[in-house]
Amino acid sequence: MIQEQTRMTRTSGLVVAAWLLAATTPLGFAETVYVEDFNTDGSLGPNPRYTVIGGFKSEPPHAPENIDGTASDQIGPIYWARSSEVSYVGVPAPTAGRRALLAWDGALNAGPGGASSDTMRLIANTIKWLARDKANATVVFSPNAAVAQGLADHLATLGYVVTDDDGTTSDTAYPGDVIVKGPGGPPSRFATAKQGVLVFSAADHDDMLTSSIGSNATFAPGDGAIVAAGHPTAAGVPATFSVADVSANWNLMGDVLPGGSTTVATMVRLIPPTVASLADVDAMAAGTKPSVKASGSTTHLDFSDGSPGDWFMDQSLPGDVTGLWGLVAKGKLNVKAAGRYSFALGMDDGARLRIDRNRNGFGPEDDVIVEDATGGHRARYGDAQFTAPGLYDFEVTAFNSGGAGGIEMSVSIQAGGNDTSPINSGTWDLLGDAVGNVVLSGQITVDTYVPAGDSERVVVPLLVVLNGPNDTPPGSVFGGGPFSGYEGAAFFAGSGLNKWLPERIGDLGGYRTVQLRPVNVAGKENVKVTIALAATFLDFETSDFLDIMAYPNGINSTPVRLARYSAPSGAVKYFADIDHGNAPRLGLQFQDVTYEAPPGATDLIIEIRSFTSWWNEIVGFDNIRITAGSDVPTIQVARDGRDVVVTFSGRLQRAANAAGPYTDVPGNPSSPYRIAPGDQGAQQYFRATN
Repeated sequence: MIQEQTRMTRTSGLVVAAWLLAATTPLGFAETVYVEDFNTDGSLGPNPRYTVIGGFKSEPPHAPENIDGTASDQIGPIYWARSSEVSYVGVPAPTAGRRALLAWDGALNAGPGGASSDTMRLIANTIKWLARDKANATVVFSPNAAVAQGLADHLATLGYVVTDDDGTTSDTAYPGDVIVKGPGGPPSRFATAKQGVLVFSAADHDDMLTSSIGSNATFAPGDGAIVAAGHPTAAGVPATFSVADVSANWNLMGDVLPGGSTTVATMVRLIPPTVASLADVDAMAAGTKPSVKASGSTTHLDFSDGSPGDWFMDQSLPGDVTGLWGLVAKGKLNVKAAGRYSFALGMDDGARLRIDRNRNGFGPEDDVIVEDATGGHRARYGDAQFTAPGLYDFEVTAFNSGGAGGIEMSVSIQAGGNDTSPINSGTWDLLGDAVGNVVLSGQITVDTYVPAGDSERVVVPLLVVLNGPNDTPPGSVFGGGPFSGYEGAAFFAGSGLNKWLPERIGDLGGYRTVQLRPVNVAGKENVKVTIALAATFLDFETSDFLDIMAYPNGINSTPVRLARYSAPSGAVKYFADIDHGNAPRLGLQFQDVTYEAPPGATDLIIEIRSFTSWWNEIVGFDNIRITAGSDVPTIQVARDGRDVVVTFSGRLQRAANAAGPYTDVPGNPSSPYRIAPGDQGAQQYFRATN
């Protein structure tokens, strides 16, 4: 008899159904070979279940002799330990006090050639609200008043006592009534202060727990508008008003605001024609976004606009475009033998690889690599399964949003896929030079697009406020709350992993490890590793990572990286699997991820390696399972930007309603399957089957 168990998740009108099939027939469940749940300390005893390198625990206030140089800035626990060994795994919430986020340039003065009187009234109202109407309140500027002298002088004329942050007194015991946090100084200073805090430092919003990381942009603002007229900070400010009569370098807040935040005022920003995403390139190629097009052809996909990559051909782009461009390259791959193969894109800024394995035209189901983000040159990896030899169309879409840029495509000569080694490791060839089972057939046609047309009118927040803990309703911090959804009593986690030296730094390069003992999988088929993962999404850099490593044949065998979780780019701060198309994306709730063990594994050792660099850059892992035998299909859904990403095992099917009938998704796509915004309108049901 077959029993069916259904789990459903709804995302933007899209319903994803996961059907887990359990049978008494020979299909059966996969054999669970080994489990590590971290519910007890497995590092102890004569036969430990795992070995920890770099274990450490420190609670605030941290002892300076134990923390590397920034003890007072680490306002949460710092650790590489089981969660039960520290006070809190996550970002403390709710807000410690009232908060205000202001788009501002510290060089602005009040009056002609600066900020308008209405803008200054808006800010004065905000200071009054943060001070809870206290007369002659003390306003502390951090790092000092010089960071916004015009604003400090204006507040002084209103009767406020303006002082500089002394830089030493604890931010949770500082005597001021209101804090104004500008650029410079420790990024988390006053993040947990009980006073009202106004933040206008774009780079520090995530560390201050007020929004995702912001950005700086120079422009002359259009009109401001009050959008929360009933809030005290808007009192006496017209519904529309002039913000400033001069161009300024605005510190903008991040795109993602905490839940329950109130946008009080906005302003208009005019953005000249740009290309900042794959969607922009798609629109230019479709003719729906104005652009100037140039075309060419090549036998090697390696273009450089001042950003050299891993190969040395570095051709100029068609039309000799530089700085700001989109690119679409199309050609054919000659696959000489069926199998799974690895591909890589080297990019600056973003890029996408699609291979038309179902031969029905390009669509999201053909995605192999997707990196829809800005950032310097880096390699991103993806695998494609080919069920038969032959010719397959491919398409590379890339963009550069300014400055240096480049794009190159590589093919691994390693059999079986799962190649995430450096491009210069010797297992990769530049497309056009490849000599393995996947080679270029004919030439590659290349079109470039330079955006044109009128400036875009964008409304951006000028002032956003967050309630304090005693307001109704209480305020929320960005990314706040504990990790959840873990199995059992505890999990393993790490925070600020460069703030102390590990027990054995050796050749580790500073990262920390948890290494399981060897597991005998000799002779077993379909060996897989499943791990539950979670992470904050505040301030990760591309140098931060969590790697899942496998030693296939004991500790002396060459380790294989099954996955790397890191920030997709310098501007994107959450953790995602950058080796597999930036999916899934991690959050505060644990989610299972599954990877195939290296072929031919015998004494399999799984090791977690991680590096993070701040108290709010937190990773967690739990419930590591090694299985073998018949595969039980699984499915889960996550967001990656505007895309919905379905990660699954087995075969993916879909239907118009829950009752079916279900049919295979065209092309039998490999996991993860991306659903672009344009394909999310109609309700769809998905299931994974054997």
